[in-house]
This record gives sequence, C-alpha cells and structure tokens, in this order.
Amino acid sequence: MREAAGERFGSIELQTRIHLGVITGDAHGLLSAAAPAFGITAEQALASPHALVGTVDECVDRIEGWRERWGISYISPMGGSAEEMAPVVERLASR
Repeated sequence: MREAAGERFGSIELQTRIHLGVITGDAHGLLSAAAPAFGITAEQALASPHALVGTVDECVDRIEGWRERWGISYISPMGGSAEEMAPVVERLASR
C-alpha cells in the first residue's frame, strides 16, 4: 500500500478493527483458549492487528508497533472491548 500510495501515504489514515480486545496478564493463555475459535493459533492472533490482548503496557506497545510497521493510526474496538480498552486509550493520549 505504501508503494502504491507513494507520496500520498502520509495523508492516508489506516484503521483496524479490534475483534478481540482484553486486558490481561496472561495474553498467551487467553489466546490459546480463544484463537482456535477463529481458526488460528495464539501466536497468529498476537501477530494480528485484529486482536489486542495483554497488559495495558503490552497493548500500548502493540498499537505503537502497528503504527510504525503498517501506518495504522486509528483503531476501532468491537462490542464490549471498547470499554475494556479505555486504559489503553488513556495511556496513548498522554504520550
């Protein structure tokens, strides 16, 4: 996408939907149980920009990594995960 957009890439806002957003101290354990329902492994879920699972610090780091790697600057948590992600949003807003 960067290549196709060329100079315009910096003005394009990229968004991702968070289908699974959970604040937890055991991301791998939660994803090991949940990921098979999506037909993927816990490792694949952790690599996906559609699952945001971990501590607040881990989630903030992942979002910042998505921005750096893919240029994603807008996230949309689905369903009840919007409230769950409030501490993450607060942390990002303070940076």
